[in-house]
Amino acid sequence: MGVSNFFFFLMLIVGPVISVSASSWPLCWAGMEVGFLGLIPLLFLGGSAFSKEAALKYFCVQAMASAMMFVGGSMIFTMNSTQLVFIFLFLGGLCLKLALFPGYFWITPPPFGLEWVSCCFILGPLKVPPLGFLSEFSFSFPEFNSWVLLLASMSAVIGGILGNNQTNIRSMLGASSVTHSGWLALASVYGGLWQYLVLYLAVLFLVLFFLWQGDSYSSSLSVLSMSGLPPFIMFLAKLNVVQSVMTGDAFSWLVLPLLSAVLSLVFYLKFSYSLFLTTNRWASKFSIFSVSALNFIGVSWLLLTLFLSGRV
Repeated sequence: MGVSNFFFFLMLIVGPVISVSASSWPLCWAGMEVGFLGLIPLLFLGGSAFSKEAALKYFCVQAMASAMMFVGGSMIFTMNSTQLVFIFLFLGGLCLKLALFPGYFWITPPPFGLEWVSCCFILGPLKVPPLGFLSEFSFSFPEFNSWVLLLASMSAVIGGILGNNQTNIRSMLGASSVTHSGWLALASVYGGLWQYLVLYLAVLFLVLFFLWQGDSYSSSLSVLSMSGLPPFIMFLAKLNVVQSVMTGDAFSWLVLPLLSAVLSLVFYLKFSYSLFLTTNRWASKFSIFSVSALNFIGVSWLLLTLFLSGRV
C-alpha cells in the first residue's frame, strides 16, 4: 500500500469515528463524508474497467444520499422540524446509504466489479455513521419508529429474495447486506444495534479474507456462519435482537424478519455448499483456528447467557 492509499485508508477509519463522537449535526455529517471521500480512491485498487464502473455507480448513489441527508438532517436536528417532507428526505438518504428498502437497488452491481478489499470497505465500515444517525432519529422521534420498522421488515424480506436470485458470491454478499441492514434497523429501535454490527463485521471480514486468500473450505464455514444458523455466532446477534423486540412487546414486527432468515438460509447454504465442493486443498491451521475461535466464543456466550438467566 502506497503512502497515498494509506492516507485514504486513514480517512476511511477516522471519518466514522468523527461521526459517532461528534455532538453537532454538521460535524457528524462532515465525518461521514470524510470516510466516503477516503473510500472512493480505494475502489480503484483493482485498476480494471469493471472496478471503475462500480466506483462511479457507488459514487453517484452515495453523493445523492449525502445531499438528501444533509438537507433533511439540517432541518430535523438543527431546526427541530418534523415536517414530513424533511423526514422523508432524511429517511430516503439513510435508505440509500444503508441499502434499505426502497434504496437497495444499487447494492448488487458494485461488488460484482470490485476486488475483495474494496467489497469489504463498501459493505463494512461506512455503515457505522448512517446507523448512528438512524439510532439517534429513532430515539429523538419515537413517533416515526413505525416507519423505520416497516422499512426494516421489508428490507429483511427483499434481501432474502434478492440473494436467492444471485449466482455470483460478490453480488450475494451485497444482497445479504440488505437483509442484515434490515435487522440492524430493527435493532436501532429496540436495542442491540452495536452488538449486532460488531458481530456482522467480524464475520464479514472473515468471509472476505478467506475468499481473498482462495481458501474455499474456510470461506464455506464463514458463509454458513453469516447465515445465523445455530450454533454460529451470528445466531447470537439475531437472538439478541429478537429478545430486545420481545421485551418491547412488538411481536408482530418479528414475523417478516424471521421469515427472511429462512429465505436467506437457502442461498447461504447454496453458496456454502458450492464453496465446499470446490475445495482442492486443506485449509491452513490459521484459517481453521480463526473460524473455530469466533464461533466457539459465540457458543460460550450463549451458554453463559443461559446459565446467568437460570435456564440451564
